[in-house]
Amino acid sequence: MAIITRLSAGKRNPSRVNIYVDGLFTLALSLDEVVKQGLAKGVELSPERIQSLKAFDDAEKVYAKVLNFLSFRPRSIKEVRDRLREYQVKDPDQQDSLINRLIDKGYLDDLAFARWFVNSRNSFRPRSALQLSAELAQKGISRDLIKMVITPEIDHSALRKLIRKKSALYDRSHLVAYLARHGFSYSKIRSELDEMGILA
Repeated sequence: MAIITRLSAGKRNPSRVNIYVDGLFTLALSLDEVVKQGLAKGVELSPERIQSLKAFDDAEKVYAKVLNFLSFRPRSIKEVRDRLREYQVKDPDQQDSLINRLIDKGYLDDLAFARWFVNSRNSFRPRSALQLSAELAQKGISRDLIKMVITPEIDHSALRKLIRKKSALYDRSHLVAYLARHGFSYSKIRSELDEMGILA
């Protein structure tokens, strides 16, 4: 059995504790985890427990990276799973464990993400329901959730915004073609143009 011979606060991060086993630096853990695990000078550690503690610390480092990733904007579960692969977390069970932890803490929610995404697009870069659905599907959002967040009102609002934005640039026929390329149906386009009085 190996023995903890020294504990010291980390130089760059005092909330982490460097753990020396048999006189050699072996791993570092958060102060909370050191207390929780009952680690102190003189405590004996089996090779298996040392490996377990190292694995736990590796998972905590990845968790901190993911929290930073989530701090910039909401993310879908698929986006986080893709990022975990970039962090070399390839084991599906490890991925699931981290993702479930984030869901439990309220950091991950595909429905909340989808609502944010649609509102953001509609505010700054209007898209048809067809395009929004495709973008959300690429981000791993299920069909059921897509149906919940993309309403006819969202599609109608996006169409009106694009018409206002582009009507000064195109005549009616070119505007119809532009809007159709962006996923709006011809019947909706013509009806909206007529209602808005854009005749030529």
